[in-house]
Amino acid sequence: MKKIIFYIAAVVAFFMLINIASILISDFSRLTEYGFGYLAGKVVLLILFSGIAFFLRKEVFKPAIES
Repeated sequence: MKKIIFYIAAVVAFFMLINIASILISDFSRLTEYGFGYLAGKVVLLILFSGIAFFLRKEVFKPAIES
């Protein structure tokens, strides 16, 4: 179950990163105050999903033999 959550969080974080990058590259000059709020919300979600993936990576990629 943790592997599934890890992969879902990693994929969502990757797509959020692409979405944020496209907003910053092409639409930054046209953002209104609502647009900045939308961008800030996307950044918060990116941090959330990246954090979930970061903390679950240790349990997903355990070595087979632990010393």
